[in-house]
Amino acid sequence: MDALLTGLVFLLDFHYDRVNIAMLYLIPVVVASGVYGLWPGVFAACLGLLSFDFFFVPPIFSYAVSDLRFLVSFAVFLVVAITTAGLASSMRRRAEEASQRARIAQTLFRMSRALTAAADERRVVETALEQVRELLHTHAYIALKRSSGYDLHALPDDEADPVIDRQVLDWVLRHGDLASFGSKSHGQAAFLYVPIRAQDEVYGAFIVGEPGQFRLATRGEIFDILRAVANLVAIALSRIASEERARIADIAAESERVRTAILNSISHELRTPITTMLGASDALLAPGASLDPADRRELVLTLRNSALRMNRLVTNLIGMARIEGGMLVLNKRPTDLADVVRGALREVAELTADHPVRVRTPNPSPIVEVDETLFQQAVVNLLSNAAKYSQPDAPIDVTITAREAEAALEVRDYGMGISDDELDRVFDKFYRGRRVDKIPGTGLGLAIVRAVVKAHGGQIDVERMHPGTLFRVRLAARPHPKEAENR
Repeated sequence: MDALLTGLVFLLDFHYDRVNIAMLYLIPVVVASGVYGLWPGVFAACLGLLSFDFFFVPPIFSYAVSDLRFLVSFAVFLVVAITTAGLASSMRRRAEEASQRARIAQTLFRMSRALTAAADERRVVETALEQVRELLHTHAYIALKRSSGYDLHALPDDEADPVIDRQVLDWVLRHGDLASFGSKSHGQAAFLYVPIRAQDEVYGAFIVGEPGQFRLATRGEIFDILRAVANLVAIALSRIASEERARIADIAAESERVRTAILNSISHELRTPITTMLGASDALLAPGASLDPADRRELVLTLRNSALRMNRLVTNLIGMARIEGGMLVLNKRPTDLADVVRGALREVAELTADHPVRVRTPNPSPIVEVDETLFQQAVVNLLSNAAKYSQPDAPIDVTITAREAEAALEVRDYGMGISDDELDRVFDKFYRGRRVDKIPGTGLGLAIVRAVVKAHGGQIDVERMHPGTLFRVRLAARPHPKEAENR
């Protein structure tokens, strides 16, 4: 730029005063120092002085000076030029610092929003490591404190297990204080260790840099940035830990509620048939009791029905325990779906005695591959559920349909029905509707039905009818033997 300025002014044939020409040489100084920094500006000032002396101060084309007063002018020019270079360089540096601070603030803002939205510890760690690497352009790791030590986390393209001084890291996690090269404690540390702490709890530590990279440890703003990032991470981890504690407390409260409900339900379900059985047996064993055959038969039937009720309860409890424990083993074989329904109806004959059961089945009945005993228990639960929540003399419809490679079993009652907001909950364990509190039950029957149907690869749906409720089970059907022969 000095050469261009010199040629331009020289071609103008000295139409400007020498003082004005000297002022023009401050332009390259301002530009060089503003763009490249202080020392390029000083170099431009010296080069401008030499060009001014050589081309415009008599004798021209010589560095000799005919008038010693020009030496004073040269000194003033040099002082003014160097001062201008310093001011321009300072403005450039401040602009860069302001831009960097704005970039850091923007990054911290984005990080704060991302950490607020982070739902788990893994996402918090990934977000923090990505932002630190973007800010500092170096390797970064996070060590999260555990009861048995710590877990070291890194980004996928970073070294999974860097050469970290475990003693320094243990000290940082234990004391919650910073350690780096030149610090009071562990002054020879190769990495920068910044604790992640909120109040008095230490969650872990940032490990930043790489061995031999001491520039991080000698720049105070790096500490401020890492402390700010560590504070954001600590707040996010503290929030997640609080949410986890609240979730565990909710689970514990729900478990206690369910346990109480189970005990109350089971104790009531067991106490009722036991009381009935004791009453009937006392009547049969009473000394001098004169019972006619009809009364004796009624008491025996009462004993049998109570025993069957207890058997269904115990069967459901054992079935749910097997399902929950992952011990449900299916012994599947081709089975006529109508045979399963007939067997289930025999088991619940005493429950459906007051309900006309209408069975509709195609001829031939579809063949399904099921564990007959287990699937029959599921049908028993559907039928007993329909009888239990229907008024006496209300019918129960059992319909079997077959369509291509699918068989469907529908059980419909004409009872009190299910409200719309309870349709999604009727299959939950121990759930009982708001309107059935006075009807005995444990809330296990439909949960077992769903588990058994899913174990067989089928689907079960519930549909609100007017009146009543319809349960539909869909299973894969096999070709009937007669149809296979015809083919």
